[in-house]
Amino acid sequence: MSVLRKRSRSQADVEHQIRHELSEILPILRIEHCSIELDAFDAATGTAVLHVMGGCKDCDASAVTFMQGIEVQLKRRIAELKFVVANVDSTA
Repeated sequence: MSVLRKRSRSQADVEHQIRHELSEILPILRIEHCSIELDAFDAATGTAVLHVMGGCKDCDASAVTFMQGIEVQLKRRIAELKFVVANVDSTA
């Protein structure tokens, strides 16, 4: 019997998938004049830092939307992702 091993993906592959998944979410965020992009991904810890820009940063619901919506969706789709951190742009 052969044993199938899960192939480990490179950091670049994971970053590419994060960016792709964010591009799928972006049209919905633009309705609220918000944008999100990947700042950094640490493969050792599985942590993605996302740069949050635009109108949503001042909204009381933005933290809930971010944590319950975007983070959950990204983690469901990207096995390597363990933590998501928001870096809010306070100058936008």
